[in-house]
Amino acid sequence: MTQGCVIFAHNNGDIDYVKLAECSAENISKHLNLPTTVITDADSKTTSTRWFADYDKSVTWLNSGRSRAYELSPYDQTVLLDADYVVNSNQLLCLFKSDQDFLAHRYASSVTGTGWSKTLDTFGEYHFPMWWATVVYFTKSDAARAVFDTMQMVEENYEHYANLYNFKKRPYRNDYALSIALNIADGHFDAAKFSIPWTLQSVVPNHTLTRTDGVFRLENDKKYLEIKDMDFHAMGKRHLEALYD
Repeated sequence: MTQGCVIFAHNNGDIDYVKLAECSAENISKHLNLPTTVITDADSKTTSTRWFADYDKSVTWLNSGRSRAYELSPYDQTVLLDADYVVNSNQLLCLFKSDQDFLAHRYASSVTGTGWSKTLDTFGEYHFPMWWATVVYFTKSDAARAVFDTMQMVEENYEHYANLYNFKKRPYRNDYALSIALNIADGHFDAAKFSIPWTLQSVVPNHTLTRTDGVFRLENDKKYLEIKDMDFHAMGKRHLEALYD
């Protein structure tokens, strides 16, 4: 069976997502010894804006099309990643040993253990369970196809679902579409079987991110933390871009 990673990347004039994806592909090759397919398609995007704290402004948000990952992936087993996810270990290889056809992160937290709001565990006024689209594992199977088909249905009818779940209609969020799709896929019961068995570690935008000799370092209020042999979601795109220059 073929195995590999897929990353969607759409530049927006402020953030070079294609560069982030290309550098991520290098990390994937180094730590996982897997091929990476980078998908960028100007005809399959929803345009809105989203506030980025590290840029101190709203930037164009091109974030749709992820629901096509099933049909576009050339692999039998795929790990779908955000361009700002930093592969810094071989942990993702564990996903290929799973007997599940679809997996994602149910919970996320800050690598520092502080500065993370529990409100991010849910979405919408009624606090439905939040699933993160940052890392998604899937196989070429009917079960996985059903999840992506449902995501596409949510994307195409996003305003309706925003009204139903009572969240903002813009910007479009893959996390919300995935959360709704998994809720539907499991018959509106607890979808725990889809959960990646570790927490999505994240670096929040107010932490300065640097790298020396391959070791990532966080700085905030004169406090430092080194990240070794651990993957993380770099929520501050500006710092990550600077590292890859």
